[in-house]
Amino acid sequence: MSRFLGPIHYWLYNKIGHQEALTRSLAEAAVRDGRLTDADSYLRDLPPLESVIDEENIHGWLQSRITDAEQRYAALVISLTGKDSGYLDRLLQEAYAFGAQNALPEGTAPAEAYKAFEDFFVNGMPCEHVNLVAESSDRALSWEQTRDLHANVWTAQGGSGSTYNRLRQSVMEGMLSKSALRLFMPDESHYTIQRA
Repeated sequence: MSRFLGPIHYWLYNKIGHQEALTRSLAEAAVRDGRLTDADSYLRDLPPLESVIDEENIHGWLQSRITDAEQRYAALVISLTGKDSGYLDRLLQEAYAFGAQNALPEGTAPAEAYKAFEDFFVNGMPCEHVNLVAESSDRALSWEQTRDLHANVWTAQGGSGSTYNRLRQSVMEGMLSKSALRLFMPDESHYTIQRA
């Protein structure tokens, strides 16, 4: 069955899996905190790709999984912070802890950290080339997010793309927590990973 599936499809599906795991982590924290009684509508399990993908429409099927994952993630966060914007601080802590569970090892180079982020976060379909490296050296790597593919999902549900960016930044910082690298984000489109 997998003759039409290539490594790029599994790579993207794994990224969707990371998004699902983050959504689950935030939802479970909200349940523990008494902020959410039932998390099921926000959560999805991902079965093996070859057992569920529509081989007649691989690209469209993967895009629909991305959209579904992003919409549920946004809905969860917006629901949790809509009545209490201060709860975002708790979600940021949980996002950092989630990143730390996926921490990069000590000695990771900036370019390796960037690749790990590219392998971890959903930024649309690979053909969209959302992130563009601007500078790279042994000490630092900077990149620009050329388009924000997340804001529309969040604003359509009454939220803000800035909330998505803050949560992603916390996950990234958690991922760097065991390395000697730090993340700098002067604005929501520009990022630098630099040795401390």
